[in-house]
Amino acid sequence: MGFDYYGILGVKRSCNQLEIKRAYRHLALKYNPEKHDNDENIKRIFALIGEAYEVLVNHKRRAVYDQYGEEGLKRGVPGPTEYIQPYTYHGDPLRTFHEFFGTSNPYADLLDYYENPPPMFDSPLGKGYKEKDPIIVRPLALSLEEVYKGGLKKMKIQRLVFTDETCSELTLREKVLSIPIKPGIYPNTEVRFKEEGDQGPTRIPADVIFITEDRPHETYVRSGLSDLLSVHTVTLEQALCGILITLKTLDDRVLRVKINDVITPTYEKIIEDEGLPVPACPMKAKGSLILRFSVVFPEYLSKKGRSAFEKAFRVLDEEDEKFKKLKCGTLSTTSIYA
Repeated sequence: MGFDYYGILGVKRSCNQLEIKRAYRHLALKYNPEKHDNDENIKRIFALIGEAYEVLVNHKRRAVYDQYGEEGLKRGVPGPTEYIQPYTYHGDPLRTFHEFFGTSNPYADLLDYYENPPPMFDSPLGKGYKEKDPIIVRPLALSLEEVYKGGLKKMKIQRLVFTDETCSELTLREKVLSIPIKPGIYPNTEVRFKEEGDQGPTRIPADVIFITEDRPHETYVRSGLSDLLSVHTVTLEQALCGILITLKTLDDRVLRVKINDVITPTYEKIIEDEGLPVPACPMKAKGSLILRFSVVFPEYLSKKGRSAFEKAFRVLDEEDEKFKKLKCGTLSTTSIYA
């Protein structure tokens, strides 16, 4: 089995270039042989660290290693356009160290810090204040039932907190935040919790913001801010002769709506006060419920069926003609129903 370069550097296989460089910096400074009296075991570790870095920091070598392992990397493999030549480490880990740090001195970073210390007034602590961490934004998905009824939504977060008053040690703890949900709350509403992010000795915890969004519902979708929309599929017979729509409301009532109108492709049935509450006045004001329809036409009509439809439409045309004449005053009302 070949070397596990990711394991040598202590990084995940999904790591990025910055994480690879950080890992190499830490390990190369720690295991530089000159800091350990040129111990032979340390030299071998140092060489493995250098080889792992040179493979993973190079996109092409890393891709070959990920697919074919160390054996494929060092034997060579066929590429999409040409044969990829075998990789061989040059065997000089100090050269890798020098190319990375710009020097072979294992104490270079430390010496540079003491020879050229950063001015205190350039540091937030030197100015007498802490910097606040960037805002943490989290989505808050709400069902339409939760939006309709309102209440409290509990969300669990994990954060670093000080273990005692000395503020010398941090530990990871869970905290439950209670989020008030006002009936009818609009999408993209921000709920802010001040300084509920990670604590730290040199920073102010970030604010945590939850942004509301509607979860998909099997019957309804929000239309605008407070209206509800429900789309129903009806047959041609139901579109022409009427239909009874039965709905379960978001507050668990049964709503029956009788449609006697002819349902056209643009037809809408609007039922007032059956939408979502208006947050400014949730007990008194509500949006509307909008019913829309999709008409399914028959795929086949027999001769008998066509004849029946033709007869029905002739009757319809005759009735329309009679009403037009009545409107113009040329026909008595009694003759229409003769």
